[in-house]
Amino acid sequence: MNRIMNQSSRTNLKDVEYYKLTHEYLLNKSELSVNTHPSLRSFSGAFVYVCLPRPEEEMSPEYVYIASSENVEPGIMHNRAPIETQLFIADWNLAWESGQLRHYLLKEKIPKELKWINRYKNHNIFLIPRFSFHRYDGYSPLYHLIPAHILEYNDLPLLKGGQWPPLLSYGIKNSLLPRDFDQRLSKAFAYYIWPSLISGSKISAFSPRDPIKLLAHNLDYWLPNIHKVIENRLKAFGRVDNYEDGQRTQIARARAKNPRLEINRPFRGGTIWQGKDEAKEATREMIEYADSNGQLRSIIDAIKSNRIEDDFSERWSYAKEDFERKLYRKRSKYKVTFVELKDTIPVQGPETEIHGNLFWEDFFALLNDKEKRIVVCLREGTTKLGEISRILGYANHSPVSKALARIRQKAKRLIDRQ
Repeated sequence: MNRIMNQSSRTNLKDVEYYKLTHEYLLNKSELSVNTHPSLRSFSGAFVYVCLPRPEEEMSPEYVYIASSENVEPGIMHNRAPIETQLFIADWNLAWESGQLRHYLLKEKIPKELKWINRYKNHNIFLIPRFSFHRYDGYSPLYHLIPAHILEYNDLPLLKGGQWPPLLSYGIKNSLLPRDFDQRLSKAFAYYIWPSLISGSKISAFSPRDPIKLLAHNLDYWLPNIHKVIENRLKAFGRVDNYEDGQRTQIARARAKNPRLEINRPFRGGTIWQGKDEAKEATREMIEYADSNGQLRSIIDAIKSNRIEDDFSERWSYAKEDFERKLYRKRSKYKVTFVELKDTIPVQGPETEIHGNLFWEDFFALLNDKEKRIVVCLREGTTKLGEISRILGYANHSPVSKALARIRQKAKRLIDRQ
């Protein structure tokens, strides 16, 4: 009986926790608005740091996923990673503007399970918590670009505003996310970004092997680009300008100790984007950055110029119609003429020893397509000019007469050389 009661108590506790999760992290229909969803916010590094150094050269970000929990049971809010490690990850990511200098800033605080960071002192690394079945903390900026109707179509939950950079994560969203979260997000994001890559043709009109479609699904390709958008927007917020007692002195000492570094108060936090229109503008900036640094448009144009039939699905699209039109137009530039030779003029090779056939092979090499067809007619027994003209589709026998005169001259010159 006690065992049954204890089990029932745990079940009720899970139900209560799940209710709290849905109430705290999920949007309900009354809260859903194109003016407020999707959204992404950021905390300022000033909550932890008085000042931060800035590197002379901004390096591209690199992402390392840190295993935070394994086999987290739905509804249970816990994390198997030590709290010291989680706090270090939060501090590390809040110093995002320091880039590769974060190692020197926090080297005394690196926990033993993350000592491998010492091997990558000159890398701009983000530490992202990862759970056993999803990468929400890493892909959060991309997730919170997507409007509600696309998320719902892909059976993804409507979460409230996202947070950047990744901070503490206790697995609280595990029970709200599907097991195949990463795959569903990839599909939803590709559907969302597709009209910005190719206009006029739906993504369903292309096969799964289409290179642009694969690029649209590749969340890891887009992640550094949206991070750049976020950083640029936060820099536009300006720096925290309030000072507590002694902070000005601390900053002066830090600058005197490191005269070659630019050291300032951290950037402000705030709303990076909010609502459908602002998310769309952030998406446009992300694509522009991908184009300026990764030559996105050049890649897309190159793919479009070298399309193959396997790139398309069975569905009709303007892109498929344009491809077929161009393909047939190219084919029409090359007129293929078939001349039926039967057994009268066999194809000969270098090993041929029959003198007569070698003559016809050499003779045919001298003729154009029109002349070859006339000779074939003659060899088949059709000798009247009017009949040959009718077979070849001429209105009268004048073209045939002129061609025969040229054929006689070519034959005479060939015989004279034999």
